[in-house]
Amino acid sequence: MFEWNNAMATGAMEIDDQHRELINKFNELVEAEAGGADRKTIGGILDFLQYYAEWHFNTEEWIMNQYQCFVAEENKKAHDEYRLKFGKLYEQWKNSTDLDNQVLHHTIVELARWIVNHILTVDIQLHEHVK
Repeated sequence: MFEWNNAMATGAMEIDDQHRELINKFNELVEAEAGGADRKTIGGILDFLQYYAEWHFNTEEWIMNQYQCFVAEENKKAHDEYRLKFGKLYEQWKNSTDLDNQVLHHTIVELARWIVNHILTVDIQLHEHVK
């Protein structure tokens, strides 16, 4: 579980709001796993995360380019890596017929790493350009 804090702020309100939403959905996924939610409920959260993240990445990349942020290219490469990694996990989930707890747990671990490593190391560098 994560809680939004000022250390995650990029200075771009639209990106920060989207990060908050992604964190809230991630927390919802963790709670669903812990609470033994059914496949349909978990699938709905994963669907949201898949499509919202794609929309968010496009928005964030555009904003970083607008501010000529020096990590814009690094950010795009990291997003592409995420798309590949989470895309594979998402496909594994979609192609399974039952509640695959191992895939779900691995997905949660990867998402947690992403949130910590990406937002707190790459995205926050936009803050200097927004000022």
